Amino acid sequence: MKLIKRSITSFFAIVIIFFGSSTYGVKLDAYPKLVSVVDNLVLENGLDRDLLDYWLGEAKLDMAIIDIMNRPAERLKWNEYRGRFLTRKSIQNGKKYLKKHSKIFRRAEIEFGLPKEIIAAIIGVETRYGMVTGRRRVLDSLTTLSVQYPRRSSFFSAELSEFLMLSNDGFFDPLEVKGSYAGAIGIPQFMPTSYRHYAIDFDGDGNANLIDSTEDAIGSVASYLKRHGWKTGEPIVQYLSKEDGQAISGYVTKGFTPDISILDLINKGVKLEVEDFKGDKVGIIKLYDDGGEQFRVAYPNFFVLTRYNRSQNYAMSVFELSEKIAKP
Repeated sequence: MKLIKRSITSFFAIVIIFFGSSTYGVKLDAYPKLVSVVDNLVLENGLDRDLLDYWLGEAKLDMAIIDIMNRPAERLKWNEYRGRFLTRKSIQNGKKYLKKHSKIFRRAEIEFGLPKEIIAAIIGVETRYGMVTGRRRVLDSLTTLSVQYPRRSSFFSAELSEFLMLSNDGFFDPLEVKGSYAGAIGIPQFMPTSYRHYAIDFDGDGNANLIDSTEDAIGSVASYLKRHGWKTGEPIVQYLSKEDGQAISGYVTKGFTPDISILDLINKGVKLEVEDFKGDKVGIIKLYDDGGEQFRVAYPNFFVLTRYNRSQNYAMSVFELSEKIAKP
């Protein structure tokens, strides 16, 4: 299957872009990491060195991106993080989005076994239902993070390489396509590697176009979650009473996999919604807000949501937004 093809900028094109003082051009030889990216793409994938040098020479390093990366929203308290996404407007727009694209969502539900509200909530959290897909050039974001963000330099260098390969294949113009400050692209905000491996053609036009096709975006989100382990019909989250929360307060899941035995929780007197769940482990999520602590049981499907964004707050926001937009 091919992805959508966009015209590659002519090698001899002259692009003049004005940036603020925190942004400056790239001198390729000054960054061994970028030299390595180019060498590997030339030697291992057969890309043209002059073209790669041109593209990266047009990249701009944007230090404002580093400031954003150092203060991610995921560090906020639960109620502050939740408040960014579960607004009256986001809920109303989610309902409208579901209604407007009801046939597409229904087809995705049938084909992949994903609740339509979960798919819509992810798109709502990511891009406000496709309305805000990013204003920074992906080339600038990925180049900046490759050379100026040591903690995850290897990850972003790999994404930069994939982005350049996609561009070389004609999937989009690397000097034009815009996305998030982290380099995510399109309506569902796929990183380049995910774009390559998980974007699907859901509208039948022969292209997987996550930038312009709502149908492809909906199908790709559903396919992504299914391929990462979503179990149709199984629960996602169970709210716990204050008493149950206190009883299991010693069991808190820190990571992104179920790690607590159901039998241990049952022995603590917690009544679980196990009728539709066939596993033997769950997670316990502890949420902090100004009113104190909340505890919730997280089933494996909850942790599938964290494969989209490695944050418990993110996954819980998607879940709660899906609940809100599902209500009549």
